[in-house]
Amino acid sequence: MQLDNVMDKRYRGSVHCISLLVKSQGPVILYRGHVTNTLRESTFLGTYFFIYEGLKVAISPAMLSFPAGAIPLAGGIAGACAWFFSFPLDCIKTGVQGQRLDTKPKINGIQVAKKLLQTKGVRGLYQGVTPSIIRAFLVSGSRFSAYETTIWLLKGVSA
Repeated sequence: MQLDNVMDKRYRGSVHCISLLVKSQGPVILYRGHVTNTLRESTFLGTYFFIYEGLKVAISPAMLSFPAGAIPLAGGIAGACAWFFSFPLDCIKTGVQGQRLDTKPKINGIQVAKKLLQTKGVRGLYQGVTPSIIRAFLVSGSRFSAYETTIWLLKGVSA
């Protein structure tokens, strides 16, 4: 919507955009890339929490001089690893969802992956990963710190 609306100003807002898309493409347009996105989210979240919980337990004893540092460090590493492992699926999802509406025939996730591998190789699946990993480290470290602090505060209040 944002890119299409820069020059043409054909959408008055999100609801207007959705209604026009559904009228012209059918309700299926709202689910384009859903399967690939669900795979990406599953990969991301499974990796994210698995690594966080494991690292939190492993790092805490080693950081006796600064135990509070274990949580943001474990969270940051978990976020960075999760993005690294799920990033190829994010690139594929973007290829599926970013197709022009007038493109026929539509290509699916497997076709997008094959095209990326043929044209750019494995690097094509990781194009732009560095800023995402840096952001993920910072955001995830602070997110888990806020989460663990909230849990700690709630336990203290209920005790």
